[in-house]
Amino acid sequence: MAKRMKYHPHGSVLFCTFTLEEGLLLLSNPLCLAIIQSCLARAQALCPVKVSHILTEATHVHLIIVVDNPDDVSGFIRNFKVESAHMLNRLLGRDKRTVWCEGYDSPIVLTPIRALAAIAYLYANPAKDNLEKSIDLYPGFSSWKMFLKGNLVASWKRLRRFQFHKLRESDHCLDGYTREAHRLLTESDDRQHFILEPNAWMEAFGIHHPEEQKRVNTRLIERIRALEQRAERLRKKTGKTVLGRIRMLHERLSTTHRSQRSGRRMWCLSEKRSVRVRFISFFKQLMRKARSVRQLWLTGDMTVKYPPGLYPPSMPKLANVLAIGC
Repeated sequence: MAKRMKYHPHGSVLFCTFTLEEGLLLLSNPLCLAIIQSCLARAQALCPVKVSHILTEATHVHLIIVVDNPDDVSGFIRNFKVESAHMLNRLLGRDKRTVWCEGYDSPIVLTPIRALAAIAYLYANPAKDNLEKSIDLYPGFSSWKMFLKGNLVASWKRLRRFQFHKLRESDHCLDGYTREAHRLLTESDDRQHFILEPNAWMEAFGIHHPEEQKRVNTRLIERIRALEQRAERLRKKTGKTVLGRIRMLHERLSTTHRSQRSGRRMWCLSEKRSVRVRFISFFKQLMRKARSVRQLWLTGDMTVKYPPGLYPPSMPKLANVLAIGC
């Protein structure tokens, strides 16, 4: 099956999502948080993308990225997936098992209003999913506190694959995860930095003045609170409750859960239909051009360049090297 084309031009804002194939593995305990932090910082060190906001739930990751080098986007996500998969598989005593679903969703955000809505959705997700009443109480990994307090550079321990081993059944509890996290972090002497750039998405839309950025962030927080209140009203109406911080901390790593996430992958996000239609028309033309370039490459004509912003396929093999006998 051909890979879905992605358009990630320099300076664009992306709302990225990638999901576990099965299980509840990105939990809120200290061990999972240490793995997420280590893999996140390592991925950014190797592929320096601008991350504005990020949140993980047990089955998936949401993040807002501003594109500098398009190749770094796919590299960043690939590195995070690969490293976290190796670590989690070792904890579970599994060998070469697929952890993540193939690919990732990364619609380009076309307007600042839609970007603000996407970020609000990201932080309100725990309330919407009945995990906690507010992002303030959410024990899972997110950039919320870094954003709120303005501490935009984090220093986290780098964990390595060889440090991990299969956990005993008795260690699959909060105390066991806490002990294992302490062992791993104590054994590691290397630190990595993770940089959060919460205003990078605004700068991508031409919002540079500090006072204007402050007003937008105030609106963002207000929007998050409104979404959390809406989720609370819906719970009262339906008689539901949140899972809660304590229960989330005591969750066990699980491989039996099947994600219920569904929905059509989007090419773009905008509150204006005319903007979406115009972009989709442009993108379809760009894809047609990319396919025509690919056909020229297959005939041996490498003089035509692949459209910028799209990820070019591997160069076609036009000949085989034959071994010549002595």
